[in-house]
Amino acid sequence: MGGRINGNRKKKESIKQKWLGSMFCIGSLLLFVSVSGFRMEEEAVETMFDTSSEYMVLSLLENEMEVLRREEKNIDVSRLPEYVTRYPELYAPEIDSGGKEKDADTDEGDKGASGSVSSDDGKGVAKKIAYLTFDDGPSEQTAIVLDILKEEGIHATFFLVGEEITAETEEIVKRMVEEGHTVGLHTYSHDYDFIYRSVDNFLSDYEKLYQRLFEVTGQKTSIFRFPGGSTNRYGKAVISTLKKEMERRGFCFYDWNVSAEDMVGTPTRYSIRSNIFKDVFRYDEPVILMHDAAANALTVSMLKDIIEEIRKGGYDFDTLDHRERCQF
Repeated sequence: MGGRINGNRKKKESIKQKWLGSMFCIGSLLLFVSVSGFRMEEEAVETMFDTSSEYMVLSLLENEMEVLRREEKNIDVSRLPEYVTRYPELYAPEIDSGGKEKDADTDEGDKGASGSVSSDDGKGVAKKIAYLTFDDGPSEQTAIVLDILKEEGIHATFFLVGEEITAETEEIVKRMVEEGHTVGLHTYSHDYDFIYRSVDNFLSDYEKLYQRLFEVTGQKTSIFRFPGGSTNRYGKAVISTLKKEMERRGFCFYDWNVSAEDMVGTPTRYSIRSNIFKDVFRYDEPVILMHDAAANALTVSMLKDIIEEIRKGGYDFDTLDHRERCQF
């Protein structure tokens, strides 16, 4: 009797072990499939980001359509960018089988991304201007930026930090002015704790940079940018007063409406590109914040591509001193 009971126990233990073994195998298999699937999905996302995200495609597509719509009523499909053929379902509603635009609007005046009527060049084509701005230079990266801008035939605005204007970078600052770029003030120290502690601290810091720039370039600049922008949390107690006082002294400040966020966290090629292009085509006059400090080699390496994409959107480029003063 005892032997039969022991036999049954052994049989049950054997079945239990086989069941547990099977469950372990199945669980391991499911875990492997899950992890593999996640990795495949992650790799696919990274690949998509490196080429063109769906948002980028939609933004560029919408902008290309707008440019073509303004130029002519009949859209020549052969002129459409290559990414259209990869996303025909996104584009199909806009054109008929003959390549002509369906129900094109003929409202008086063209409306830009902001919803306001855009100016035109006398030929009925809306004039859109992008303003490239660079903060926290000069540095060795600034020299590369200047090379790219010269090659592309465009001008930009540089908001300089006084402590970065050294014997080694003075020639870079002089080159900015000689090549037609606009130079603005961005404080001498860029020390938030100091400049926003009091109105006097801020003004003395700016005066020091103003004199340093005049010493190097022989020019008196009248534009500036608040470190952190005009609504930053560090300067809440003094910025309102500073705006009025700087304006009284004949200075104009400029914020931005598009930011690369290239000094926030650990920027990547994708984050910089995404941050710019999620907003830039929303405006007829985007003011784009980038940085040209020594740490911003990644931003600078992407500059040519950024310029090319913005140009494809139908934009020209100019400097902030040619823009309506302090308006967004």
